Amino acid sequence: MRTNQLERTRAAIIAAARELADSGAEVTMSAVAAAAKVSEATAYRHFPDLVSLLRAAVTTDDQLATLRALATGDDPVERVGQAAEVLARAVLRRQGAVRVIVAASIAKPAIARERPVQRFALIEHALEPWNQPHKAQLVRDLAVVISAESLFTLLDLCGLEPEEAVASLVSTARRIAEAAVTP
Repeated sequence: MRTNQLERTRAAIIAAARELADSGAEVTMSAVAAAAKVSEATAYRHFPDLVSLLRAAVTTDDQLATLRALATGDDPVERVGQAAEVLARAVLRRQGAVRVIVAASIAKPAIARERPVQRFALIEHALEPWNQPHKAQLVRDLAVVISAESLFTLLDLCGLEPEEAVASLVSTARRIAEAAVTP
């Protein structure tokens, strides 16, 4: 019985974090605890820090499934553009939480490998029909562009509106892919 209660409490904390992330509100452990109707100490008993909670809360979306539904053709440039848009829109939807995760990985580089990095799966799926020797280099090139960090640069430093930022990210990713796949 105690195990069921612990699982329900953990699920409530994750759901509250996801709802806060989806709302665009600032995501803090105290805000999540309040939304889950538990004490902050209880939230910390289930998750040692905000980053581990957010990893559990925001990585449940299957962006790859979304891309699979969109990417029906064999054109790698088109597929890369779709991958860039899928990632950018997912980041926009939960940007408060994503910013916390990115900031933590910058402040503590040792945890960077634990950060959810969905971009590589998206890029590799986009490039699946294209089988060339320098494919690995293209994946790395695109990983610099198809990223939360690139989207935040366009929003914060370039001052673009969200739709303009998504369009710019998609356009850049497509140009890089086109340069690589054009003989």
